[in-house]
Amino acid sequence: MKRKEQTPILAIEEAQARRKAKRSETMSAEKAQKRARIAREKKERPKMSVGKKLGVVLIIGVALLLFGMGGYRNIELGLQKADVQRQYDQKLAEKNQLEKQKAASSDPAYIEQEARDRFHMLKDGEILYVYPNNESDNSQ
Repeated sequence: MKRKEQTPILAIEEAQARRKAKRSETMSAEKAQKRARIAREKKERPKMSVGKKLGVVLIIGVALLLFGMGGYRNIELGLQKADVQRQYDQKLAEKNQLEKQKAASSDPAYIEQEARDRFHMLKDGEILYVYPNNESDNSQ
């Protein structure tokens, strides 16, 4: 009896490695063909003329200039707003102070104290003592 020739049994890892190598060769060839096709198409494209390039640069420059001016105006308005807000806060504080003075001016004790301080007024029976200035004594 003759023995049949047996086909060699490959290890699973070896078969997987062969398939992977074959796939990578196929993919590499496809990628190389795609790169070559893209390069050919790029060479065949018409080039932009100098006038068109200058026009594009001019349009971009004008756009940047307009946006820059708008940004500068926004900064300027922000500074003006801060200045106006500061002035408003000062006037509001002054208004509150004047309202407090107005409310206090109707108080009889406040009126009496102001009369004594500003106009040197006295009650009946009070005596006003006036002291000489120290500066006038030193100068003589």
